Amino acid sequence: MQNSGFSIPSSSGIQGISSKISTLDVSGPSSVSEAPSAEQARGFQQMLSDAIGSVNEAQDGAKKATEGLMTGKAESLHEVQIAGAKAEIMMKLTTTVTSKLAQATTQLFQMQV
Repeated sequence: MQNSGFSIPSSSGIQGISSKISTLDVSGPSSVSEAPSAEQARGFQQMLSDAIGSVNEAQDGAKKATEGLMTGKAESLHEVQIAGAKAEIMMKLTTTVTSKLAQATTQLFQMQV
């Protein structure tokens, strides 16, 4: 990407989120009654925090790209469109994951022991 007054973080993107999701340790506790350790909980919290941070960076990058286009600093309309589409897809993925986590939490609370 050319330097046109804005930058999109290279670590952000669907690949960054997907790689973090694929590295989750799903082996976890062997029985339902065992709670995750504090280290596992921190790891999950950090992964979610990093993923949301990368979505925020993509949103900021798209905003800066759009501002660059409006002020005439952007050299390529395609880069602006790509930045906007990337931010939109990442936001949709984040919304979907959040919704699924909320559904899973609700189901866990409704389980009878």
